[in-house]
Amino acid sequence: MNDLKNQIVSLKKTIFKISNNPAASDTHNQDLSFKTFVQIGLLSSIENLAQRYVHYGLPKAELGNHIATGDALLGFQGTEQEAKFIDNDALANAINLYNEIIKESEPFEDILSLLAQDILLTRGRGKAKGQFMTPPEIAKFLAKVIYKPKEENKTHSFCDPCVGYGALLLSHLWNQHREDPESLNNIEIVVNDIDPFMCHVTALQILSNTAQHNIDVKSFLVLCSNAITQYDTGDTKFVVSFITPEVVSARIEEIQTFKLVQDLMREVLVAQPTKNKSKDSETLVGAA
Repeated sequence: MNDLKNQIVSLKKTIFKISNNPAASDTHNQDLSFKTFVQIGLLSSIENLAQRYVHYGLPKAELGNHIATGDALLGFQGTEQEAKFIDNDALANAINLYNEIIKESEPFEDILSLLAQDILLTRGRGKAKGQFMTPPEIAKFLAKVIYKPKEENKTHSFCDPCVGYGALLLSHLWNQHREDPESLNNIEIVVNDIDPFMCHVTALQILSNTAQHNIDVKSFLVLCSNAITQYDTGDTKFVVSFITPEVVSARIEEIQTFKLVQDLMREVLVAQPTKNKSKDSETLVGAA
């Protein structure tokens, strides 16, 4: 856990190098750095998801049937002048470091919630929208409390109308993967938040885990709306959605089965010489 905290500290420092506008305050540069990191990281993750689907057999012409972005997908959050002070090398380094942390961590470990809160919601900046994030430790406890075994091959759902940075969703998926990893293939996820940037952070965390751990959910939809006045009226916008193609799920299952058979064969081959050596030793002892 301490190692993960150190990695997140390193990620934060790397992110803060992205925007270096000398005319802006440190706080403004840090905010813009993080927002740029999330935006470009999400776009990169969507592209990686598309490439992953094609790699596993989905024709490129069918990508539009499975991956979509909506009106709530944000563009660059700074001005044209501020864009001149974005360090692209620092941006690439931050995204690569984040993906490395995801890959080295347990699937669906919450990496960005506390980091985002520390950068964007300090000094009471989240009070206007009632933005108070659930700590990951509490989210994991709740996930364990509400866990119920899922019926095999039966679709089940997760919905959070005020998802924030995704702490409760990630904890649910984290616990579900530990208890029954196969059940994740059948989960349909619909989440919503009034803040489009929070939606982006949640989407980034889910898509990056899908790519880095080669884990699929059945479907994922991120809406952006007021949960009280818009959520069920059809007046919502969405950030991103995807539906995992059956051909991808089938191909991954085929590959995993093949790898399992290979591993079993290796175990047999490793164990076989040991048996032969034992028989040879017995022969030598008998001859003596």
